[in-house]
Amino acid sequence: MLIGTPEVLEQRKLFDKMPGVSFGNLCFGFLPAFKNGADGETHIAINDDGSIALAHNLDNLPLEWVKNWDDKGRACELLETISAGFMRGTDFYTLDDIRDCLQDD
Repeated sequence: MLIGTPEVLEQRKLFDKMPGVSFGNLCFGFLPAFKNGADGETHIAINDDGSIALAHNLDNLPLEWVKNWDDKGRACELLETISAGFMRGTDFYTLDDIRDCLQDD
């Protein structure tokens, strides 16, 4: 399904309100994800319905990655070995990796 310019502009308004999400990152195939530094396992952030999340959503990550839950039973803190970043294809990029690639020499 193709989306037109009006839909893209509406989505951009949504992304601009979300900390930690760049509309450009998503447009270029960078999907919000997490990586376990202990074993290298990665997971794309997903919503409850299984769709890809637009932001770094702690819900639906492996239970063993969660250090603490809030009073509503939602993940609110991850283990120290878990890093937020982005997946593009099969590669994981930290936020620093992406920033460093975009800087001119």
